[in-house]
Amino acid sequence: MQPIAVIGSPNSTTTFTVDILETARDRALDHAWVTFEVVERFNGKAYRKRALCQLGGIVTRNRWHEDPVIRSVIKHQGALPALSGESDLTSAQLTALGVFLLEDDGRVRRRTTLSTPPPSGTPVFPASAESLQELVHTEPGIFYAGTSPGDGLPVPLTIRHFGDTDDGGFGEAVMMGIFGQTRSGKSILASQILAGFAANPQLGILVLDPQGEFGRDRFAAGDNRVDFSVKRLMSSLNQTRPVTVTSTNEVALEGAEAFTETLRRAGFFESLGFKGHHKEREASERLAHLLSELNDATGKHRPVRDLRGADMPLLVRDLARFADVIYASRPGTTPGEGQRAQDVLARYQLDEARLRRVWAESLTAFRTDAGRTPLSQLISRVLTDREVVVLSFAQEDAHDAVPYFLLNEILTRLRQVIHRSFHNGQQSNALVVLDEAHLFAGEHASESADGSRTRTLLAQSVRMTGKYGVGWLFITQTLHDFDKTILRQLQVKIFGQGFKLGADREFVETELGREGFARYCSLPDPKRTGRYTFMVTGPIVALGSLGTPLVLQGFRSTDDLMRANPHCFRIT
Repeated sequence: MQPIAVIGSPNSTTTFTVDILETARDRALDHAWVTFEVVERFNGKAYRKRALCQLGGIVTRNRWHEDPVIRSVIKHQGALPALSGESDLTSAQLTALGVFLLEDDGRVRRRTTLSTPPPSGTPVFPASAESLQELVHTEPGIFYAGTSPGDGLPVPLTIRHFGDTDDGGFGEAVMMGIFGQTRSGKSILASQILAGFAANPQLGILVLDPQGEFGRDRFAAGDNRVDFSVKRLMSSLNQTRPVTVTSTNEVALEGAEAFTETLRRAGFFESLGFKGHHKEREASERLAHLLSELNDATGKHRPVRDLRGADMPLLVRDLARFADVIYASRPGTTPGEGQRAQDVLARYQLDEARLRRVWAESLTAFRTDAGRTPLSQLISRVLTDREVVVLSFAQEDAHDAVPYFLLNEILTRLRQVIHRSFHNGQQSNALVVLDEAHLFAGEHASESADGSRTRTLLAQSVRMTGKYGVGWLFITQTLHDFDKTILRQLQVKIFGQGFKLGADREFVETELGREGFARYCSLPDPKRTGRYTFMVTGPIVALGSLGTPLVLQGFRSTDDLMRANPHCFRIT
C-alpha cells in the first residue's frame, strides 16, 4: 500500500500536521481514516506503536497565487502554466483516535498512547477494513453501526452487555444519549445500536415508546431513501431473542398513585366537591395513602387490582373527613365534623351510581382477569429472563397530553423490581431505552406536578439503577433544557444534526472541544444528502483510546447493517 501523506510540522502527541502527496490529491480525504507507525524507546527497549487518526482541516495553498503581483497577472490571463495547480501544496490535520501497542509480528497487544510526537517525514497510509479489523478483532462486542463519511470504511463500536468483563461485558451499566433534531436520523441510529445490544443474549432490553415509533416499526416515515426495520433485525439475530411488543392498554397497572390519577382524570374528585387542580391533587394523594394501607383478613397488603365495590363507600368516608383538613379556614378543625365532610358525603349519595361506574372503569386498567399482564411481571421478564420488550404508553384518547403519570408508574415498578431482584441476590443486566426523552426530562416537564415528578424520578433512576446493572439510552431532540443531572451521568453522547446555533451550540462545543465542534459543523445536512451523520463520544468508540469524537454515518437499510455484521445476523 502506498502512503498518501507524510508527517509535517508542528505536531503533538494527539494532533499532527501532514503534507498530502501529489499522488493522493484527487482522493476523498476529508474525514478519511489513516494510520502511521512509530518506534519509541524506553529503558533500552523498542516499542512499536500504530496510531489510527482521522483526517480533516484540509488546506491547499499556492504561494504564487498569494503574491499580489502575480494575482494581477492572473486577473488578465487566468491560470499560469507550470505554476497554477502544479505548485499547490495541500496540508491537513490528523486527530488521533487511538494508539495501539504492537507485538513484534504486528499483532495488536493493547491500547496505549504516544509518548513523543512522531518525527517529520513519517509516512501516513490510508486505513482499510482489514487494518481496522486487526486493531479490534480481539475485543468482544464489536458491532458495525455505520461507515466513515470520508472513505466508506465500516466503523466499529463496542456494544456489550453490562455484566462481568470476564464474560465479555462492560463490567458496569453504561448511560447513553442520542441527540438530534427532527429528521436527523436519531431514531434510526438508536435502532441500529439497539440491535447491537440485542445481539448480547445476556442483556434484557426495555424500550419505553411514548409515540409508538418502535412498536409500529415506523422509522424515517415518508423518506424513501431509507429502508429500515427493527423487527426484521430482531428476527434475524443469530441468537434468537424473545421480543414482546405491547402497550399499557394490554398491561395491568399496579400503583395506588396511578389508580388515583386515573380517577382524577375521570372527574371523580371534582364530583365529590374537590375543586381546582391543587385540591384534586391533595385528595388524590390522600386516597393513594389510604389504598396503601388496605390489608386483607390475614394482614397482608391488598393490591389495587383486588379492590371491591364495597371498598369505595368506606374510602369516600375517610376522604370526606380529610376534606375538612384541606379546606380548613382556621387551625384546630376536627376532621369529619366540618361542613366540607358533610358536603362530600352528600355529593357522593346524589351521584353514587355514576361514581361507582367511574370507579369500576378505572379499575379495568388494573385487573388481570381480562388477560392483562401485570406491569411488574413484564419488567421482570426483562430483568430476569433477559427478554426484549417494547412498551408503548401513548394515550389514544389524549393525543396532545404527555402521559407523565404512566411513565411515573413504569419507573416506580421498574425500581421496585430492581430492588427486589438485588435483595434476592440477582444482579440485573438490562438496558432501558426512552424515546422522545425531552418530553419527560426537559424544562417543559416541570410546568406540571406530574411532569416535575417524572423528571425527578428519571434523574433518580439514572443515578440509582446503574450500580445494579441497568443502563439507560435516551433519545431526545433538545440539549440546553434537558435535565442536567441526567446529562452529567451520560458516559456516551451521540450528536446528530441541528445543534450549530444558540444554547445547544455551547453545550456541544464544550463536549466535543473546539476542533471536534468545527468538524461537527462540517457534517453534511441529512435533509439534502439522505445520509445521517453523527459524532460519537464515550466508551463505545471501539477504535478510540484518547477520547476523541468519532464521525459515524449510519446505514440506510436493514440489509446494509446485517451485511456489515454477519457475526450477529443471519443474512437471507
